[in-house]
Amino acid sequence: MNERRSLTCVNDDRSLQCNIDVKKGPVMTPHSTSNAALDQRLVQGLVPRLGIFRNVAVTTLAPLMKQCWVLVAPRGTTVLKQGARLPGVFGLCYGSVKLSLRGPDGEERVLQLVSAGQTFGEAKALLGRTCRSEAIALTDSKLVVIPTAPIFQLIERDPGFARTLTLTLAERALGMLAEVESAMQRGAQRLACYLGALPESGDGNGHSRVRLPVSKTLVAARLGVKKETLSRLLRQFASHGLIEVSRREIAILDRDGLARVSSSPTHSA
Repeated sequence: MNERRSLTCVNDDRSLQCNIDVKKGPVMTPHSTSNAALDQRLVQGLVPRLGIFRNVAVTTLAPLMKQCWVLVAPRGTTVLKQGARLPGVFGLCYGSVKLSLRGPDGEERVLQLVSAGQTFGEAKALLGRTCRSEAIALTDSKLVVIPTAPIFQLIERDPGFARTLTLTLAERALGMLAEVESAMQRGAQRLACYLGALPESGDGNGHSRVRLPVSKTLVAARLGVKKETLSRLLRQFASHGLIEVSRREIAILDRDGLARVSSSPTHSA
């Protein structure tokens, strides 16, 4: 078994966890950028657009944004390691990040796929708890870290923000309950629900089209099924006239039929 040691690297007066694998050498870790002016432009462009700050005036956010910093996470970087303490709430400027749990047997369960403009880590950061999942950059990514101290100050000053944050956390709790419920569903139900929730666009033939945001391997991990099972279910959906698949592009031919599958615990597809 490879020996792994943990040490603290200090960058721009902020501590980041770095991991050294004695046999394999350094493991990729996120790092702060050195261009303060560019960082501030990124922060100012992202933070007011994040859902948790949607009802807060930019002038009110100014003190908070001055305390944020930017992390660069190349593809494959472990942004957060299981058991680490979060320095704040993470907002994704661009790229893609997966949050996942890994069992003792090494099997991975993807909890969330984070896209640009979304946040993660709110509950753990605000409670000061360690992270039970890990966050890994699926593509070259940039993130903004929003420290907890100015968030608490904003909660005290702005009741509207406090309400929005409370609703966001409540939605996340309901989302986790839905995850537990979905674990009791058949794979076909989970896939039908997943496809039905993806953003859609028209294909010019009266059908809506969706695009898998990540590889089929990751979609399968997100749904808690094997990749082979996902491929089989997609073929079955296509043979039943529900969808048409072209790589990661999927045409929804029968949305009502897809909805029936998602609500039918006995559907064999």
